[in-house]
Amino acid sequence: MATVTATLGINSANALLDSINLSLSNSLTTTDPADVGRITVLHSGPTELAAASTGAHYAYIKNISSTNSKPVDIRTAAGTAYAQLTTGEFAYIPVKVNLGIEIIAIDESVVVEYAIFKKA
Repeated sequence: MATVTATLGINSANALLDSINLSLSNSLTTTDPADVGRITVLHSGPTELAAASTGAHYAYIKNISSTNSKPVDIRTAAGTAYAQLTTGEFAYIPVKVNLGIEIIAIDESVVVEYAIFKKA
């Protein structure tokens, strides 16, 4: 077993009528092995990060492409898109058991870094 600490901070002085300053943190218990990497995601077909058989997991995905500003879609392993990341954006997603996760670039290839942590 391993522990991954996820931290989220949201701060703004002018996005709302009042300023906002949120800081949340949670220690998550995971099992080995974690899958971490940096890949080029094609637009001609999806890249599977975690199969539906992976079970429940946490997914970190960041669009780090520096050569273009094209987005990448985050989809279920069945192909349903539910999020899109442009260059520099990231997501940390608790993925439901046996759902799986894949990504696909829009228009041209995009470089993405990712990590998949299995829930304990």
